[in-house]
Amino acid sequence: MQSIKTLRIVLVAATFAGSAGSTLAADYPSRPIRLVVPYAAGGTIDLMARMLGPKLHAALGQPVVVENRPGGGTTIGAASVARAEPDGYTLFLGSNAAFTISPQVMSNVQYDPLRSFAAIGTLASFPNLILVSPQSPYQTVADVVQAARKSPGKISYASFGVGSTAQLSGEAIKVASGADVIEVPYKSGAQCVQALLSGEVTFAFDTAIGSVQRVKSGQVRALAVTSSSRLPDLPQVPSITEAGYPSADVIAWVGLFAPAATPPATRTVLSNAVRQLMSDPEVKRQFANLGVQASYLEGETTMQKMRNEYVRFGKLVEQAKIRAN
Repeated sequence: MQSIKTLRIVLVAATFAGSAGSTLAADYPSRPIRLVVPYAAGGTIDLMARMLGPKLHAALGQPVVVENRPGGGTTIGAASVARAEPDGYTLFLGSNAAFTISPQVMSNVQYDPLRSFAAIGTLASFPNLILVSPQSPYQTVADVVQAARKSPGKISYASFGVGSTAQLSGEAIKVASGADVIEVPYKSGAQCVQALLSGEVTFAFDTAIGSVQRVKSGQVRALAVTSSSRLPDLPQVPSITEAGYPSADVIAWVGLFAPAATPPATRTVLSNAVRQLMSDPEVKRQFANLGVQASYLEGETTMQKMRNEYVRFGKLVEQAKIRAN
């Protein structure tokens, strides 16, 4: 008799919990959502956030307020979201720098990159370009490597900082080729291009977003794109795999994340909204205008991609001995 009574209590409790969870999901969202961007205003990911904000507002029925939290190789913004209440009202729009790169080259990162977040989905990806000046004698990546072997310590490249996708690609080429190439870090791809054109470095990295038009106009020349396939906008430029350095295949991608303990029902509301947005031709067109390729992946697929990339980049960081000062 006692066991039957106990069973009834359990069933009633389970029913109540289920109905409460459904009510919470039905009520979400009921107030404005904060979207944290770990970059300064005006950058590509900030512009993506400000373009997505009104569309998420329309889809979810609540305002989406963009908050810029730059610094620390994107870890400052990421840490603030990891610590936030896991209720779906604080989200993170960041790149793989926050998850698979910066935590492996910096000390005292205040979150677990693979456990502190739940991915809503990947939204876009974009590679970098390896650039030389129009007057450069180098026509291929192999030409640069050969020159570095002949004159150790004389060839230099501009990256956009420790833990950047540019640095990972540059150091991967060094590890694979054994060439003595000097990295010169700058704060942005635009500064890298300026350094290249002023003769401060031999070659430079910039995002495809930043320099596709520069290549098309002849301001700079591209030796390769840092992805395994060619860039549709520059079909004449070989991929880094074709250039002979598949280990330097490093691209940036951008995803939407919530704190790890955010309820599954709330994450489902968000993922459904984002999936619908990313299938909208207008959103794809607006992304393309920013120089970004829309490439939506579901949340769990994104998490698996992160885990795989973390291992791969970790090996490269160790081989190249990349550490933030």
